[in-house]
Amino acid sequence: MNNDVKAFFDENGIKEWNRLDENAYSRISYLLHLHFIKEHLKPGMKILDAGCGTGRFSIDFAKIGCKVTLLDISQEQLKIAKDKIDEAEVNHNIEGIYHADLIDKTDFADDYFDAIVCYGAPLSYILEKRDDVIREFNRILKSKGNLFVSVNNKWGIFKMLIGRQMTDFFSEPEYWFIDRVIESGDLPKHEKVNHPARHFFEAKELRSLFENNGFEPVKFGGSPCISCGNQMSIEEISKNKEALKTIINIELASYTKDTMVDNGEFLLAMGEKR
Repeated sequence: MNNDVKAFFDENGIKEWNRLDENAYSRISYLLHLHFIKEHLKPGMKILDAGCGTGRFSIDFAKIGCKVTLLDISQEQLKIAKDKIDEAEVNHNIEGIYHADLIDKTDFADDYFDAIVCYGAPLSYILEKRDDVIREFNRILKSKGNLFVSVNNKWGIFKMLIGRQMTDFFSEPEYWFIDRVIESGDLPKHEKVNHPARHFFEAKELRSLFENNGFEPVKFGGSPCISCGNQMSIEEISKNKEALKTIINIELASYTKDTMVDNGEFLLAMGEKR
């Protein structure tokens, strides 16, 4: 088990639940993540929420009528998820809650789930074992089943940091491993960053990861896309409901375009099991 990742999310606690509702920018990202997947979900479908965190998306799936299984590396995150599931009164659609690392082979049967959702960038923390994880997802998905992921986006993260006007960050590229991220996408553990080591993806790399492990890539998205790097502006614009509605409509029209998917803070991808 990756103890650095486990410790990070145990410590993050309720912050992970609040993360997608703390400001207008975050709510746009949450909306796009749901929009990307919602048309593919139907009542009765068996869904694995892999790296479920505090269960925010699991609850959304359960409200649709899906039969949801939650899995996460953090016991603290799962404790919060159980409480939130109780509050939402969707226990009848929860099939199981498992404390496990994605890099471990699961006990789930072959061809069991209709869809697997791996949102919130768990794959970005897996590093060299991500092929193993995708192959395991393939094993437990039904034929033609869908895999949905969101990962940290290499180019979107720079857009976001420029928007925060982080002069000190960009003035010390060696110290912050900027060149290494540009070249390989890999960000080692850093003394001034709480996150464990991570990998930042490009769409073409994620496409290859799917193709090499039994999935046909279907669609990609960037989330948030147009808004990435403009968090302060979005907060100001959101004071006007009609203006915010317009921004959301622009996001929905643009976030899955081929020319835009590498622009989001998160990179979304859907693959179908071959």
